[in-house]
Amino acid sequence: MYRVFLVDDEPFIMEGLAYLIDWERHGLQIVGKAADGAEALEALIGEPIDILITDIQMPHMNGLELIRSVRELQPDVKFIILSGYNDFDYVKEGVTLGIENYLLKPVNTEELIRTLTGTVAKFEQSVYKEESIKRHLEIIRDNLLYRWVTAAIEPEELRNREELLGIRLGLPGYVVGVVKLLFDQEQAGTAEVSSRAETIAAVRTYCQRTAQSYGPEQAVFADLEGDLVLIAGLTGDIDRSAFIGFMAELQAAIRERWGLPLLVTVGEASKGEASAHRSYRTAKRMQDYYVLAPHDGPLSYEAPALTAAAEPVAPAQAELAHFCKLLSAGKKDEALAWVGEAFARLRETEGLAPSDVQNTAMAVLAAAVHHANLMRQEHEGAIGDYKHLFSQVVKPQTMQELEKLVERFVDRVLFASGAAEREYTPVIRQVLREVERRYGDELSLKTLSQAFHMNPVYLGQLFHKETGETFSDYVNKYRLAQAKALLVESNLKTSDISLKVGYTDTSYFYKQFRKYYGFSPTEYRNFSKLGE
Repeated sequence: MYRVFLVDDEPFIMEGLAYLIDWERHGLQIVGKAADGAEALEALIGEPIDILITDIQMPHMNGLELIRSVRELQPDVKFIILSGYNDFDYVKEGVTLGIENYLLKPVNTEELIRTLTGTVAKFEQSVYKEESIKRHLEIIRDNLLYRWVTAAIEPEELRNREELLGIRLGLPGYVVGVVKLLFDQEQAGTAEVSSRAETIAAVRTYCQRTAQSYGPEQAVFADLEGDLVLIAGLTGDIDRSAFIGFMAELQAAIRERWGLPLLVTVGEASKGEASAHRSYRTAKRMQDYYVLAPHDGPLSYEAPALTAAAEPVAPAQAELAHFCKLLSAGKKDEALAWVGEAFARLRETEGLAPSDVQNTAMAVLAAAVHHANLMRQEHEGAIGDYKHLFSQVVKPQTMQELEKLVERFVDRVLFASGAAEREYTPVIRQVLREVERRYGDELSLKTLSQAFHMNPVYLGQLFHKETGETFSDYVNKYRLAQAKALLVESNLKTSDISLKVGYTDTSYFYKQFRKYYGFSPTEYRNFSKLGE
């Protein structure tokens, strides 16, 4: 709302204006009134306004004198004159003072509304221009700071751009802190701001404001991964340990204010501007160590912390072969127990490096993918996007979260293979295999029984006896499980997913999905995206 102040020595004029115009509708609010210029000026000393509407002829101080005085107090105020005198000298002086309009009494309400609307539009345009300039400068500054901390700018160019940096060059040293918001955690849904970009922008503004209160020699920007980077100059009053303390306070404040989990790392102290990139590089490298040592405070660089174990740690080929046999046999509990033991051994390993944990997860996932490919043949992509799956492994997360990622995939592979600790007769195994291969096609006991040279009624009874479900229920459940995975792991439209998993009627697909899972496909996809 833009703030309006009315000044007129005729009370009925002010009351009439307040009553005749729907100020709120036009984005305006009357914040004060006065009967003469002197009274108005006294009130406006402590009252910021946007628009002043004033008469000219008033006791103690006329309208033109008031405008001159208010302009000195509040230079950005817009002025509208109301007058009972059609005097050209008044008009000319008003124009000189920069008024928006000179309206004669009795006031034409429509003309006043047009003047107010035009004045509001000027404010909006001014704000838009300022924001646009600010955004462009921010982009240039972010690019410059990023080139500095990645050693991608020549020293001479950097010095020539110092005014844009927001931090002085030539200080004794610099240290870099990095804030990564962990949107792929469940708690991301509690963020006050709905979209990821808006959240990053809000946290960035908070970091900038907080950094200014900490010390003048700080700059904040977002790097190409969306991480917020804080560069601090090391002076006599500020050293690296003080900066780590500041980053710890910042981390706690962001977590409390936005309800977001986040990872904060601090790099090594660098000497001089030319080596600032070392601090940034080590701060980013420390993000990998979150998998080994997640805790509430910042992960700060210490040289020994980046020393890996002498021998890389990963499951031996014989162990992976045994794991694959468990998958082939459909022994779900034993396969998941094997995954748990593999991660338990990691926790007991001394000198463990982040790459050891990630390599172990990759090896287990690769074995599960290989099994899925063998079992599903040309339908290997139906259980997920493998590229997306492997990219999840290198995201900052705890070892426990990484273990759960692997377990979920193994569980899905076993479900898709149709084994899962059950022993079936050869004919039912074939039926299950056909469901896995052709779930997107039209399937019925009649067509399958013809292929297996069996009576469809008998085949249906046998299927129900061995699986505990009717054939149609099993196929429906299987299709919905594939749809559920595609909703999260692909960008396909819901209607396309419906067709892909075998539902020609999208509305029927929606009804079945809600029946089984309690929410619609769209609701499930939106809910799942909160954790990305």
